[in-house]
Amino acid sequence: MELGYGFAFIANQYRIVAHCKEYFIDLLFSNRRLNSLVAIELKVGQFKPEYAGKMNFYLNLLDDYVREPNENPSVGIILCTERDYFEVEYTLRGLNKPVGVSD
Repeated sequence: MELGYGFAFIANQYRIVAHCKEYFIDLLFSNRRLNSLVAIELKVGQFKPEYAGKMNFYLNLLDDYVREPNENPSVGIILCTERDYFEVEYTLRGLNKPVGVSD
């Protein structure tokens, strides 16, 4: 309920195996209103630009290996203890996947 209406918990440390390697997404939800998967990465400390690259990688994996054909593209949320609006703005500019950063 803290995330809002329509969220359904799928797993924590959600495992994706791709190209003979394992990857783990901190939290994975489904959102009924968006009709898409929502990946959440939990970070201790200030936001770093490389977090967005990792999230983009995870969203591509979800879209190719997990998403159902009738679902919309996956959404990413990076939760960290601090964020610098300048770094977030310049990091996310040009990404074509929906990613948000919150503290």
